[in-house]
Amino acid sequence: MYMKNAFTLAEVLITLGIIGVVAAFTMPVLNQRLSDQKNISSLKKAYSILSQATNLVISEHEGPEYWGMSDDTQVPVTTIYGYYEKHFNMMRECENKSGCWAYPTKYLNGSVYWPAHNSSWYQYAFSLTDGMNVLMDIYPADQIVGNFGMGNNYNYDCVVFWVDVNADKLPNQIGRDIFAFIVTYRGLQPAGLDNVSDCNSNGNGWMCASKIIQDGWTIKYLE
Repeated sequence: MYMKNAFTLAEVLITLGIIGVVAAFTMPVLNQRLSDQKNISSLKKAYSILSQATNLVISEHEGPEYWGMSDDTQVPVTTIYGYYEKHFNMMRECENKSGCWAYPTKYLNGSVYWPAHNSSWYQYAFSLTDGMNVLMDIYPADQIVGNFGMGNNYNYDCVVFWVDVNADKLPNQIGRDIFAFIVTYRGLQPAGLDNVSDCNSNGNGWMCASKIIQDGWTIKYLE
C-alpha cells in the first residue's frame, strides 16, 4: 500500500500566514518604488516643458537678471507668469488663490513647509494638462544659494518653479513628488545644481531634483 503525501490544514494555514506576513512587508515597498518611477518619468517631462518655455521667454525678454524681481511682491510674479503663459498648455489657472496646489506641503523629512494656502505669500499657481501642478514663487538671492544649492553667483532674486509631478495625489512631499527648478542666467536649472547636501531623509528635499539627475534619474537617497 502506498501512502499519499498531503499537507494538513494546519500546515496550509501556517504557510498562508507566512505568505501574508511577507506580502505585508514587501507590498508597500514595491508600491513606493512603482510610484517613484512614475514620478521620475513625470519629473523628466516637467523639466523638458519648463526648460523649453524658459528658453523661449529668455529669447523674448532677456535674462532673469533684468526682470526686476523682488521677493514677497505680487506684481513681478504676475508679470513673469505673463511671459510664460502662452508657452504652457494650461488646464486651470488659480493665480494667488487656492485650487491648483495640494496642502499641506511637506519637507522630505516629514515636517510641514506650507500648512495651507495663504494669499499673502504672493505666489502664482496653475495646473498643466500633463497632470502636474505648478507653483511660481520668487526667492531672495541668499536662499537661492543657501537653500537651493545654486552656487555663489547670484545677486538678484530668482523665480522658483515648484512642480508637483502627480498633481493632488499624496504624498505632496518635497523630494518625493514635488521638485524645484530655478530660473537663472544659465536658463532653467534643477535645484541643487552645485550642492545636494540637503537631499537626504533628514533634510528639506529642496536640492533633490539635481540629485535624482546625478544618480541617473533614480531616487537613491531614501534607500
